[in-house]
Amino acid sequence: MIVISPLLTQHHQHDPAGPDLEKGQSQPPQFNPPLNIAVLVPPQSLRCNIIRPTLAYLGVAGNAAENLLLGTLLTMAWLPTDKHCCDGIGPYAISASVHTRLWDEYLALHPDLASLIRGLASQRCFLQDPHAELAYNLGYATAIAWMLYQQQAVCLDDCADMPALAQVWQLAYPHQGASARDFISSWNMTHGDQAVICS
Repeated sequence: MIVISPLLTQHHQHDPAGPDLEKGQSQPPQFNPPLNIAVLVPPQSLRCNIIRPTLAYLGVAGNAAENLLLGTLLTMAWLPTDKHCCDGIGPYAISASVHTRLWDEYLALHPDLASLIRGLASQRCFLQDPHAELAYNLGYATAIAWMLYQQQAVCLDDCADMPALAQVWQLAYPHQGASARDFISSWNMTHGDQAVICS
């Protein structure tokens, strides 16, 4: 059973900004393992056309944030399925339960931010199946992935290299027993020995 916080429900009634999850709603449909988007789209294209515009929309700038999200996307693409969160959805492998908790415990307390995130989602489909947005709406999924870091007040000021970003990912992003080595390995499989790429 999915439970949503009263605050989010109240907020949703006046200005729809959160997932329409009701008590007793049937479980979301099962999705296939996360798509390995790295084999379909060049990383620099993901950075320039998805990650950077989404972060800019959220008012976030900087190579460290872009590298962290790109590294997250690549890691979840290459990470063995048994190290993903159970039932991870979409290329960022975010589970329905993690998605719901983020809305209930963080975005519900920040209505302006919730409204901003809601603006990235489709109008009708989001209300019918908010978790599906994680699978087919890459801008929305990217924003939610960033919110998972922001919720934990992650500071990237000292993250100038890949090991530091990998450590942030290991400590802050949902996974099951993965390590910073998985982050670095996924990055290197895509970028060779380039530790950090810039604009």
